[in-house]
Amino acid sequence: MEHRTDIGRKDTIERVDGRKPLLHVEHLGIGRTGVGTANETGTGSDAGRKSEANGGTMRNGGHQPLLRDVSFSVYPGEIVALTGPSGCGKSLTAHAIAGMLEPGIAVTQGYIYYNGEDIVPFHERRWQRLRREDIALLIQQSLSGLNPIRTVRAQLTDTLRLHGRRQMPHEQKEPGHAGAHTAPSFAAPQQAVLQGALPWMRRMISRATELAGGRATQSQEAYLHALLRKVGFADPERILSSYPFELSGGMCQRVLLAAMLSSGPRLFIADEPTTALDVINRDKVLALLQQLREDFDLTILLISHDRQGIGRVADRVLEMRPEGRMHE
Repeated sequence: MEHRTDIGRKDTIERVDGRKPLLHVEHLGIGRTGVGTANETGTGSDAGRKSEANGGTMRNGGHQPLLRDVSFSVYPGEIVALTGPSGCGKSLTAHAIAGMLEPGIAVTQGYIYYNGEDIVPFHERRWQRLRREDIALLIQQSLSGLNPIRTVRAQLTDTLRLHGRRQMPHEQKEPGHAGAHTAPSFAAPQQAVLQGALPWMRRMISRATELAGGRATQSQEAYLHALLRKVGFADPERILSSYPFELSGGMCQRVLLAAMLSSGPRLFIADEPTTALDVINRDKVLALLQQLREDFDLTILLISHDRQGIGRVADRVLEMRPEGRMHE
């Protein structure tokens, strides 16, 4: 890759209908830098490449390429689907955009522009701020994002305190208000009441976490009810009072989705949100993402191997070839 400076680069990013892309990825390369450099790579912020004074890049020698020459743009308000065979680098790309590459894996060439700024050289503190305020990544293993010994209410309340309470969309009605919009229904058949260990676990955990806080104010409580309705829960109070181990994997995924939406992100990246779902529930999830795009003014990068399914909701579909080369 020819080394170039950032001087004048922002003005050359392709516009569509006079708009600049919210996200622009250019000639992105990702590689394995080895165990010896794991401490230097951190979460992938400026890992694996040295920033020069002119903002260009210099590739490390000796890295093992995992992804090569990925370039695409996502414009404000779009749903762009990134698809391709397993192992082609879709999730790697998503984690690089969010600054969450694993230690020993790093951006080795190219640029990631968010809102016109190259974010690859960011230090971890700037990445944390970006993830807190602008970019949300919903990973496949949603359950791991929730604390199993704290109620959903406690965890969502903590999230509101961390990010600051954000306004719901203007069109949002109070729960139960006539004419209020409701998300696609995800009502599932009643699960059999678990006997024995589960109620005992609930009592023990409740007692052990009484002093952990997580109490919501009246306004936060109303906000959480509205937010959970937005992501498809018909009974928000039951969800708020539950522990993650009392919910299905799909329900935990939607709780985590609600937590991410509470921070008011502009770019939402959903990594394989329909994996292991049947056709009916897959279509409901995709319909939900479409509705959330409208309600929360989101730009969505949707990653999936299910090209046929996502093609019905995406504005554009990008196909990633092995090792990352793209085809639209």
